[in-house]
Amino acid sequence: MKYSSANLSVLVALALFAGCASSLKQAENEALLPEIDVVQVKEYSEEALKLAQEAKMDVQMINTKLADVDNRLVVLSEEIANVSQARIEELENRLSLLIEAFKDLHEKMAAIEVLPQIRVVKKKKPAVFSPSGASTFVTSSEYDQYQKGLKTFDSRAYDKAKDLFLGVIKKFPKGEYSDKAQYWIGECHYAKRDYAKAIAAFNKVFAYKRTSKGDDAQLKLGLCYLRMGKNDNAVEEFNRLINRYPASEYVPRAKKYLTEIKR
Repeated sequence: MKYSSANLSVLVALALFAGCASSLKQAENEALLPEIDVVQVKEYSEEALKLAQEAKMDVQMINTKLADVDNRLVVLSEEIANVSQARIEELENRLSLLIEAFKDLHEKMAAIEVLPQIRVVKKKKPAVFSPSGASTFVTSSEYDQYQKGLKTFDSRAYDKAKDLFLGVIKKFPKGEYSDKAQYWIGECHYAKRDYAKAIAAFNKVFAYKRTSKGDDAQLKLGLCYLRMGKNDNAVEEFNRLINRYPASEYVPRAKKYLTEIKR
């Protein structure tokens, strides 16, 4: 088929027009793609921002709860520490009373062992007992007041107990219980956490010759300094207990304190 030059021109023009139209459509489609991506990114960004804000609120809420829990733990720790310290001091007082009862029982048992050696002075009078056995079988005002002091101490009326022990020393300065009364005066001050006065009272125990409360007083001297935060003095007193009273039942406790003291 033959085309005239005019026809050829028309065909070329149509081809060029079709090509331009196709190019324009492609360009239009390409121009729309970035616009669609921007819309999606915008939607995603808004959603992500919303989630981030919610997460931030959750984190703030969690931090608030953590802070509250932390404050409660601090308060609880302080309460536990205070209760523990009070409980320790109460147990120390109870332990001192139990040791006192044990030693008193031991002295009574020793007195019973020497009973066969006791002689009768006169037939019409009761047997004369040795001083060590007097408290076992004969009551006296000294013994009664001393026991009253211990019971009062056990009831935590420390000032009243101290007065009772002072009364024992005043009425019976050379009595059987004067050194013990002096020791318990120190215990009264110790129970009230007046460690300076307790130290002075415990040191007076050593003025009594043949006292049975020497190792007790020595241990409490170490504990007084320990409670006062004077660790060097506490170490000195605990070592003195170990050296002066190696057979004392308090030696293991003194060694334990020495291992725990930070210097």
